[in-house]
Amino acid sequence: MPVVSDAVSRPRSDAAPLPCPDPSGILPPGVRVRASRVGDSLEGLCEAERALVARAVPKRRHEFATGRRLARELLAELGTTDFALLADADRAPLWPAGIIGSISHAHGLCVVAAAKRGELAGLGVDVEDARGLRPELWSRVLRPEEERWLRAQPGARQLALAAVFFSAKEAVYKAQFPLTRARLGFQDVALELDVARSLLRARTPGFARPLEGAYALRSAWVLSGVALGAGCVPA
Repeated sequence: MPVVSDAVSRPRSDAAPLPCPDPSGILPPGVRVRASRVGDSLEGLCEAERALVARAVPKRRHEFATGRRLARELLAELGTTDFALLADADRAPLWPAGIIGSISHAHGLCVVAAAKRGELAGLGVDVEDARGLRPELWSRVLRPEEERWLRAQPGARQLALAAVFFSAKEAVYKAQFPLTRARLGFQDVALELDVARSLLRARTPGFARPLEGAYALRSAWVLSGVALGAGCVPA
């Protein structure tokens, strides 16, 4: 989301490296999703892709290269090869015709999802450190009713659930943006969590129907996925 600063989601300075989580189950059947540690190589990028990050710092170049590598693997599974995954003026990936997808990076991890366009109209995926959203920052991410709900939860679960709100709203933003080009802030997304089933439901400007998805807490990571059905289009 445009209003996010790195400080909001930065993990504790004493945080140890976390194992790579299994991203399965956060998106519907038929959606390919894959996670990997961010590598330290630009191998596999074509010249046009390299040009997109030519002036970026090494960290950003390595995140970009890892995301493109995972995306290429998923595209091959969907029948598309030798495709340069470029970006538009908003830095959103330009997926092949007939494909929708989403890429997320956080703290040395990359998660990518892709699916054939058809039953789905939009796709968003996000990954965050479950320890990263400090209580003093909750009001920047949560609406007042969301923060009241969170503070009523058992104390031992609050930090992780705060990160779920952060991650889920990012996934919602990524799912809706290619359809609306709307630059939503955190307060624009009204989110409800079904903790018993690890599901999420969001209301956003421009959509008459709620946007639905799922989340998972795995190995101190939060993974969130939102898939928009063909009928879930901007009003």
